[in-house]
Formats: sequence, C-alpha cells, structure tokens
Amino acid sequence: MAFNALSAETRTQLSSLVDSGKLTGEDVHNALKQRLKESRRTAYSATFRMAHNENAALFSNDGTTPDDFRKALSATSAKREELMAKLSLLDQRGQGGPESYGEISASLMAQSTNPALLRAQSNGQRIVLDPFQSFSLTQPVDSRMAYTRKEGDAAYKLKDAGVDLSSIDRALRSLGERDAASLIAERTGQPSSHTVAQDREFSADESVFPSISLPAPQGRTDAPAMGQRIQISEEVKAALEAQVKSGRDPFENAKAGRQYREGIRVSY
Repeated sequence: MAFNALSAETRTQLSSLVDSGKLTGEDVHNALKQRLKESRRTAYSATFRMAHNENAALFSNDGTTPDDFRKALSATSAKREELMAKLSLLDQRGQGGPESYGEISASLMAQSTNPALLRAQSNGQRIVLDPFQSFSLTQPVDSRMAYTRKEGDAAYKLKDAGVDLSSIDRALRSLGERDAASLIAERTGQPSSHTVAQDREFSADESVFPSISLPAPQGRTDAPAMGQRIQISEEVKAALEAQVKSGRDPFENAKAGRQYREGIRVSY
C-alpha cells in the first residue's frame, strides 16, 4: 500500500536502485514501513497537542471527565481529516507551494503550545491528566508506530542512495493521518471504519522506542482518577530521581535513540 501511494517518479527511482543492486527489495520494504510508522506517530502526537491546545480549560477544571477528553480528541480528529483533505487537494492541483499549503501543513503539525497551558506548567499549577495519553517519557511501544533498528537503517540507506525522504513523507502523509485517527479512536473506545493491523514482524527488543514508563509516585498505586489534580513536575522529578538512585538512568539509552531518530524524522 505504501509503495503504491508514492509518485511515479519515486517508484521508478526505487525500482532502479533495486535493479542496480544499490538497494534490495527488503531495504525498500523496511524503509517504507519506517516512513509510514513515523508518519502515524507524528500525526498521533500532533492530534493530542492540537486537542489539548484547543481545549486547555479541561486541564484546570475539577469537573472534567474522561468523556470530555474523548469528545475533544474525536472533534480534533475530524478537524484534521478536513485539513488533510484540503492539503491533498492542493497537492493534486500542483499547488504545493502557495502560502495556504504551508499554513495548513503547520496547523496539522501543531507545534506551538497554548499559552494557558504554558502558564499552568511554569507556575506549577495542579492540572488534570488526559487519561488517554500515557504517563511516560516516550510513546508506548506499539508495533504500528514504533519501528526497529532494521527499519530505521533501511531508511538511512535510502537517504544515502539519494532518495528524497521528504517526497515519500508527503506521499504517505494522508495514510499516516488516517491511521493515527483510527489508533486514537481505538484508544478512546470510539468506533472507526478503519483498523490498523499490528506489525507481526516487529520485535520490541529491537525497537528504537524503548518504553520508559514512570513508576507510580508514593501514595498512589494506580493512574490518577479524572478530576484529581496532581503536581506533575514534582512527581516526574521524584520518579526520575528514584530510578537514577537504583542505578537505572532512563535517559542513558534514550539519548542515543533520539539522535538516531533525528536523522530520519518526517519532513513535510
């Protein structure tokens, strides 16, 4: 599916590289898996950021319920679907350069943060947790979004062979958005007309996204109940200090992995 979504020019280039022996069919297969997974992961994270930015009041309201976050995420997924349709239309018309394209693309990335959320964090305010966003330092190890070193190495091979990864990313973006919306619907218990199958070839031991979930702070053995306010910064700090004292620095391997992933992040 990923290969067929590419432009004719990119498909021809990849086929030529395989025919010449510079790449193998397995290299192309693994690299495209990595690009699609990265696209899903990027859209998945951006959906949460966008939903949080547009619904900042939920984090400071003791009456907030899981259903409030569920509705916010569902509405955001629908909004992103509309934005992606507009972006795809501009691509089809060959209008990828105008300012409107860049504005829509930037909106989908949702890189900025609502000032209200920033103020709450900087002032150390107690905030309500989104129950659908894992309380961890990295994305959960999900074979549909996390890729292996083998898949990452294949993406680097394509890059070194002169393949423009950004052209692949752009072609796979709509698939990544669709899949991310389905994954969020699955996570929030909402219906979806599309499902994303687990990667049967995936091995968590080979993942470049190690799970670094934080242990429950003292005085709480389970996830915080909705409406309960917690001092996130203090709890994170305490949890990290406990891990370091036990001889397990959660950042040691994460730093190397982050540097590795940086060179093959999506580029739109």
